[in-house]
Amino acid sequence: MTTKTTAKLLLVSLIAFAACKKDNDPPTDPQENVPQYQLKSIAWNNGLTGDFVYAGNTLQSIDYTYKNVSGRTVVSWTGKNLTELYDDRSSYKNVFEYDSEGKLIRMRNMEKTGAQTNGYRFEFHYNSANRIDTVRYLITNEAGTQPRWVSGYEYNSAGDLVKVTSKYDNTVITHTIDAYSPPVSFVPCHYIETTLMENYTIYNLGIMTQMQKAHKLPAKVTRVVQSNSDPSYVDKVEENVFTVDNYKIEKVNSTMTYPQMPGYVSRLEAVYTYF
Repeated sequence: MTTKTTAKLLLVSLIAFAACKKDNDPPTDPQENVPQYQLKSIAWNNGLTGDFVYAGNTLQSIDYTYKNVSGRTVVSWTGKNLTELYDDRSSYKNVFEYDSEGKLIRMRNMEKTGAQTNGYRFEFHYNSANRIDTVRYLITNEAGTQPRWVSGYEYNSAGDLVKVTSKYDNTVITHTIDAYSPPVSFVPCHYIETTLMENYTIYNLGIMTQMQKAHKLPAKVTRVVQSNSDPSYVDKVEENVFTVDNYKIEKVNSTMTYPQMPGYVSRLEAVYTYF
């Protein structure tokens, strides 16, 4: 694998840590006096940087550089609703759809042009408390649309998400949120991705919107896998240590460990700057 290819893969894999921000959005609860901040850039300790480009107070794009490789994430809004998100180098885009009350009901990954016969989508279903109850992941190709993973969501008595159980065929993947960050101010698109990543069950626009209302982000997530009749096992543990000042995220130190590979540990530091 060439150095340039490696850098491109790194740029894509790190998009999960990218952030986007609209300033001057009111707090979710008008009784709360939560400060709002306009993000300027994020610098990772591996050399990747992300610069945020605005028109007024509305985010237009995030420009990434890693050595001699660059990329851009483009965002579009209708009012305060995120409607499109995509990598400018990709032939696909993510389109977000809402109901008449402004609640997210669907995300479609689709070709930017052409017949649009390939892609995937998420369908969001809510419980009586207006929290996400189920997310269905479906794929579309020349054969039509087929269901894949179905994820069910569990909450504690305070309304915090604590577990996501995803099932497809004879495989069950469980994500448990074991800890949360201190109170933070962020916008949901802060932690969503342009491509399909393995952590999409938590880092999607619907769940991030819910967490924004609680002003918190996952600090520890444990993933457990169980296939067929085999015993379940802990596949990955992700821990995020947040440095926060008055709801402002200043730094995040992320560590990923893989219990099945005790010698493999991934660490990354992200430093945030603001206007």
